[in-house]
Amino acid sequence: MEFQISNKAKKVTLGLMGVGLLLLIVGFFFQKEYVFPTVLSDHEVYVEYWGDQGDKEADVKAEAEEAMAALGYELDFGDEGEEHEVHAHGAVEEHGEGHGEEHSDEAHAHQSPTFEWHIHIKHLEAEGHGAHAHGHDSAPSESLAAMFTNGDIAMSDSHFRRFWSNLLVNGFFFFGIALGALFYLALHYATESGWGVVLLRIMEAIMSSLPLGMIILVIVFIAATLGLNHIYPWMDSDVVAHDDLIWGKVAYLNKPFFWIRIICYFGVFAYFMNWFRKTSRNQDSEDVEKATASHFLMYRRGALFLVFFAVFSSTMSWDIIMSIDTHWFSTLFGWYAFSGIWLSAMIMIMMVTLYLKHKGNLEYVNSSHIHDVGKWMFALSFLWSYLWFSQFMLIWYSNIPEEVIYFVTRIESYKFIFFAMFIVNFVLPMIFLMSADTKKSWPYLIFIGMVIFIGHWFDVFCMVMPGTLFEEWNFGLLEIGMFMTFLGTFVFLVLRALGKSSLVQNNHPFLEESKHHHG
Repeated sequence: MEFQISNKAKKVTLGLMGVGLLLLIVGFFFQKEYVFPTVLSDHEVYVEYWGDQGDKEADVKAEAEEAMAALGYELDFGDEGEEHEVHAHGAVEEHGEGHGEEHSDEAHAHQSPTFEWHIHIKHLEAEGHGAHAHGHDSAPSESLAAMFTNGDIAMSDSHFRRFWSNLLVNGFFFFGIALGALFYLALHYATESGWGVVLLRIMEAIMSSLPLGMIILVIVFIAATLGLNHIYPWMDSDVVAHDDLIWGKVAYLNKPFFWIRIICYFGVFAYFMNWFRKTSRNQDSEDVEKATASHFLMYRRGALFLVFFAVFSSTMSWDIIMSIDTHWFSTLFGWYAFSGIWLSAMIMIMMVTLYLKHKGNLEYVNSSHIHDVGKWMFALSFLWSYLWFSQFMLIWYSNIPEEVIYFVTRIESYKFIFFAMFIVNFVLPMIFLMSADTKKSWPYLIFIGMVIFIGHWFDVFCMVMPGTLFEEWNFGLLEIGMFMTFLGTFVFLVLRALGKSSLVQNNHPFLEESKHHHG
């Protein structure tokens, strides 16, 4: 059976890429760098900023004065360093003892203190202003703080932190899908599973998109190494020199050793991806004896890949994601990241399978195959949920400051996304995929698959953003556009790869078993 990507599919994927790129470009120019307010009283606000755009202090002051003058108030910025009872991001009084200080430390690991203001808000004496001010519903300090918090009064982000952070989110997410497909392909060979032989070419097509994620991640890493972004604080020698915790990890977290590990990861993954794909395609033209020998060779190589993957899947997640929050660590993080990667890959396998069946391909794929992939989606959702809850509850219950800060940051500033992501990825599969019938129902599988897929994108979002943007995160055209661009590119590459070989791996020794699979 041969497959060729249709003109309609090309238009849809390229259109998705084009619209996404347009939104990305528009959103790119709306990146902001925030200053952080803390309300002290109805007429007092404390403001602080850590970045390196201190030269824009006067511009921000002027913008704040203009905005508050429109409400009938004038601002007295007081003296820098004036005595106050608040800490970084104003969290101690609001969030409990220890948490605010830890949050401050995490922020300072990325940036150095730049300026601070103790603003006194006064009524303008001009006629008409006083009445307008007194008629305002909220306290003037609340209004001013809201303008800072919402980014209405902010600086343009000269380091494009939001762009780089989103690039890492999407690069890792789609890299993980391709890697998950490679892992499951190797697992299939190593366990000599027969039921999924008719789906092997779909796994191969998905894993063929692995270079897309690798290239994007390498771009992010090069930029970080050269100081063009500040995603990894341990790459900043000034930060390391003044941070005892990061200094204690410098034997592992240093640029040369990091790049050695990344080259090893990507080199091993690329080698096995190309080897499996080449050997599989050669098997189509081999006689039965050679095809069987190739199968046993892939069986051994599959087992070998799993040995590498057992180590790399954890250390890779430590290096790429966990080291963003350099002070924090979790022994479960590698498993947690791996479960999300595997689940996202199984959802993509399901979506591509249903698409090809809809187009009249995959004549040997029956409801039992679809049911089995649905069972994997169901089981892996529970695995991910178990690891999410285990990591969260064990750390929260122990309440060790250097560990619990990871979740404090996410609950304080990302509460809705953080908990909604867990509920969606746990509750929906439990309700809708519990029944065997729903795991064979195309409408259910497509809807649930799409929701969980987006939910796991937000999972990666919550892994990255709190450690790179802190409270300054946003969700708008940049995030939507970049996701659409990556999704369109990824799907196009998968569909194009499907057209480069038969959709069925001919001469596979378990092919007949797979054709007649009923479970």
